[in-house]
Amino acid sequence: MALALAAAYLVELYRGAGSAVGPPLVADLEVSETVALAAMLVFLLSTALRRHFPLLPLGLGIVALALTGRAGSEPLYSPLAGLLLTSYSVGAWGGGRVGQVGALGIGLLLGLVTLRSFDGTFDAQVHVPPALALVIAWLLGLAVRSIRAGRGDDRIVGELDWEAGVAAPDSAGRDELVRELRDVIERAMSAVVLHTREARRELDDDPRAAQRALVMVETAGTEALEETQRITGLLLSPDGTPLPEPEPGLADLDFLAEQVTAAGVPVATRVEGRPLPLTPDLDAVAYRVVHEALMATLNGTTDARSDVIVRYGPDELQIEVVDDGISIDDDAAETTGLLTARDAVVRLGGTLDAGPGDERGYWVVARLPYEPDWS
Repeated sequence: MALALAAAYLVELYRGAGSAVGPPLVADLEVSETVALAAMLVFLLSTALRRHFPLLPLGLGIVALALTGRAGSEPLYSPLAGLLLTSYSVGAWGGGRVGQVGALGIGLLLGLVTLRSFDGTFDAQVHVPPALALVIAWLLGLAVRSIRAGRGDDRIVGELDWEAGVAAPDSAGRDELVRELRDVIERAMSAVVLHTREARRELDDDPRAAQRALVMVETAGTEALEETQRITGLLLSPDGTPLPEPEPGLADLDFLAEQVTAAGVPVATRVEGRPLPLTPDLDAVAYRVVHEALMATLNGTTDARSDVIVRYGPDELQIEVVDDGISIDDDAAETTGLLTARDAVVRLGGTLDAGPGDERGYWVVARLPYEPDWS
């Protein structure tokens, strides 16, 4: 594949009678065509090592783009294919610290790709598609990695054990973390697809709405990165103990409501009773119930608005999420995410019930027993 990409690059370059180097990105930084051509060929050939050294082609790709300068009028597709393959490989084969460094490298790559075609004005039709394609390729790689880990692929499991340096979490704990990682990626990919559709729909008629949708894509990707890093850290920690970074809790509901509202489903939140301190586990599960219920509304209903009510009782916390939308698929109303949230609620001794409304809409009610954490 690496040889084919390099050959395709040479064919594209010389059949189009183009140049391997464009105007420099930085003034007075002149690069000869021979150096630029060699840098791009080395990058494309390095993709052969993407599985064992995913950061190598990423770094060489960044260098090659910087040396080749600004993009020409005739696009070359083989370098873009190499960058997409590199982004995918960083997600699929970059675990632990390699994955974290790779995520930063992907961010740098996105900025460089945008800068190469930036002429002083932002054109969404020109700048958004390549950057979005790189993000989707990286997220797809993360999804494939989680699937391989969930299936016990020796290439992933052995790598996790080696990076941890000592015994990793037991099989049951690992499976639970892998399932959580899968849920995180599924939620992120759902949000990316939804907001990308909205951006494409509004690109010509309402550029501001398209820009807001792209901001939501960026936010979803950032949250997925943070959650992926947290769960990967759990998989790689020596004794399987949680990392110190806090999980989202009820204090983050307003931000979640703003995100979902921006995605097209207005959300109103209300707190009833006297708020009491909650244990971290209960706080995280309560937030997850709200998150999954709102994601189910986004994915499964049209023309909807949601109400989120948090009730602090004397001995239980009650979470109620009700929407008034028209269901797209009644059989799919209770999503995998809601079923996972129900399992988490049950593990804490609570209950989660859900069902369609009398005329339209869907409701979710979770009851979580608790003793206030005054520590």
